[in-house]
Amino acid sequence: MWAAQLRAAALCALDAVYDPELDEPITDLGFVRSLTADDGRITVHLRLPTSFCSPNFAYLMASDAKDALTALPGAREVTVLLDDHHDSDLINRGLAADAGYRGTFGHEAERDLEELRGIFRRKAHTAAMERALTALLRARPDLAEERLGEVVLGDLPDTAATRALLRRRAALGLGTGRTEPALVDDDGRPFPPEEIPLRLRFARSVRISIDGNAHFCRGLLRTRYPDSAADQAPRSCDEGNPVDAAPAAHRTTIRENIA
Repeated sequence: MWAAQLRAAALCALDAVYDPELDEPITDLGFVRSLTADDGRITVHLRLPTSFCSPNFAYLMASDAKDALTALPGAREVTVLLDDHHDSDLINRGLAADAGYRGTFGHEAERDLEELRGIFRRKAHTAAMERALTALLRARPDLAEERLGEVVLGDLPDTAATRALLRRRAALGLGTGRTEPALVDDDGRPFPPEEIPLRLRFARSVRISIDGNAHFCRGLLRTRYPDSAADQAPRSCDEGNPVDAAPAAHRTTIRENIA
């Protein structure tokens, strides 16, 4: 694969790597500091909003980035480096040695990596479900919250919020067919009608927490690395309105660094 093609493929692969807590691609968040590719060798530098971001989140992102890049045709050697973090040396050594999560952190690894990933996938599904169903309630004032248990996936409009919900369901192994109920628990079970308003409020609190953290972390990153502003994609709420004033020149810095 030509160098330019490999660089473009590498950036595209990183689009599929998500911050586990914020549920956004690391490329949209501005976490990719630089990306170079030469003769099948790919090197990526990642940056985070603070030096004390949770080490398990940081490792999960860096490990997922390495896995995504290693899977690319033409990638002979992949190096992922986390910059300016209090555990950078430990994480970078673990990634270079393919030591895995427990091999990297030893007794400090309280949870298995897949268990940790599952926790964040469930939170992401809850937030995505709330976005899609709240948008439906706004579009249909005649629809009472208590009747959301009757809503199936086929009732949802083809929007970014619905597509995001389908992706989150697929990641959890939940059904994505048009006749599947839209409001379900982590195991795909519908809620009794009397529980629906409370469950929806809980889902809304999860979504607000994720959105608030994302907005806060983006601001921290721009403060720590002023040049990162050009790499952050605008965020959108469930109706497509921008909720974060990111500049339009998304990925300018990254694309210059991979040119």
